[in-house]
Amino acid sequence: MITFSQNRAAQRLDKLGATLCLFIASIAMFALAAYPIYVIRPFREQDPEALQRALWVLLHNKPILLGLFCVIAMTAIALWRRSGWATKILLASTVVVSMLATISAWINPYEHMFHPFGTPQYTTIEHASLEPNDMVIAVTVSGESRAYGIREMGYHHIVNDRLHQLPILVTY
Repeated sequence: MITFSQNRAAQRLDKLGATLCLFIASIAMFALAAYPIYVIRPFREQDPEALQRALWVLLHNKPILLGLFCVIAMTAIALWRRSGWATKILLASTVVVSMLATISAWINPYEHMFHPFGTPQYTTIEHASLEPNDMVIAVTVSGESRAYGIREMGYHHIVNDRLHQLPILVTY
C-alpha cells in the first residue's frame, strides 16, 4: 500500500521530470534563436544551404518562439504550485531562458555591429597605414579615385561617400 508521503514524493518527482522537459525545450528555443546568428556571422565562408535555412529561421522564428514561450510560461505557472524548491529554481530558470530566447528573436545584432561608416576620413597613399597584403576596394569616377580598406569595411560593410561630386555607396 502506498502511503501519503510516498504518493507526494512521486508527484514531486513527476513535476521535476516535467520541469526538466520544459528546461530542455527552453534550451531548444535558445538554439533556434541563436542558429541564424551562428550561421550568418561575418568573416567566414557561408554555405548557401545553411544560409538559406538560417534566413528562413530568421524570418519565421518570432511567432514560433512567442508561442513556445507562452506554452512554457503557462505550464511553469501550473507546475509551480506545490513544487519543491529545486523544481521552482528550475522552473524560474526555464522561464528566464525561454524569455531571453524570445526577446533575442527581435534583436538584430548585425544592426549594432555593422553600422554605416558615415563620413570617412581620407589620406594620400603615401600616408595610408596599410600592410603590403591588405586588400582594398577601389572606386574611380571621372579620374578621381578612392580606396577603401577591406579590414575597415569588414566592420561597417557600408560607406556613404561622395566621389567627383556624386553620392556613392560602397559596400562589402
